[in-house]
Amino acid sequence: MKTILKSLVLIFITSFCLVSCDENKKQLREQVQKFNNTCPISLGGIMTINSVVLQDNTVEMKFSINESITPISLINSHKEDFKENLSMILSRESSKIMVENIVKANASFVAIFVGEQSGTRAELDFTSDELRTAQERFSNMTESQKLIASNIVGMKMRLPAKVDDITTMTGLSITPSALVYKYEVNDYETGESINQFVGLMKNITMSQMAAQIAQDGIMGERNRKFYEALIDCGQGVKVEYHESNTGNRATFDISISEIKDILSGKYQKNAPTMEDWNNLGKAVEELEQVYGEDSVGYYEETDYY
Repeated sequence: MKTILKSLVLIFITSFCLVSCDENKKQLREQVQKFNNTCPISLGGIMTINSVVLQDNTVEMKFSINESITPISLINSHKEDFKENLSMILSRESSKIMVENIVKANASFVAIFVGEQSGTRAELDFTSDELRTAQERFSNMTESQKLIASNIVGMKMRLPAKVDDITTMTGLSITPSALVYKYEVNDYETGESINQFVGLMKNITMSQMAAQIAQDGIMGERNRKFYEALIDCGQGVKVEYHESNTGNRATFDISISEIKDILSGKYQKNAPTMEDWNNLGKAVEELEQVYGEDSVGYYEETDYY
């Protein structure tokens, strides 16, 4: 009799699990279909989500990617970094329900990237356990913190990045008070110290931030949300320059108050656009009109320190 009862209990538990799994799979299939109906989804000229489908027990999300911005080779050579970045994105509110259903259904997830120019592919695979762990790991982060962190991971993969003939961006980090950009300057031609240009560099940086926000479409909105996230987290911007041939260093800060001014449009009127930065001479002329000639003049090293 006991054996029969045990068998009945096991049958009941097994049946319950099967029904529960089927229900989870049904919910997942419905949500994937709903998401797929909104495709294609443009992500600011960087990439496009073309489709989302449930194949067997795997959710496949297919992207076409602008290789002039993100080469497929970069994804293939930094898969763990891209997985970290995508994990944070998937833990955000906009994706949270679908990911929870993937985990409940014990399904897997794969992101498939196809280069628009080359047609080459890169794939990032996530098991159900990896998704569950990521959800738990990022559960205590705010949406603003996730946005900042995912952007940092994405940007750091591209470092070192050449800015111009003498300047290279070498580092990016976050502190409790600021997002820190680090640059290496190698100017053997002029022999002038970077400390002479602190005021100019700060004004140029602030005008570039204003131009980023003023861009049309999704890119401008993405940049705005990023700077709003910094404000929300109580973090300003710090820029550090290191002159490789002399060892000189220069630093300036852009405060939360100044970021708010940038977002309000204070620095956009008559300021250089992103297109203007292709012509530095024109940009400097515009800066002088906005800030005055003195503000883009030289700063003596003794005055700065």
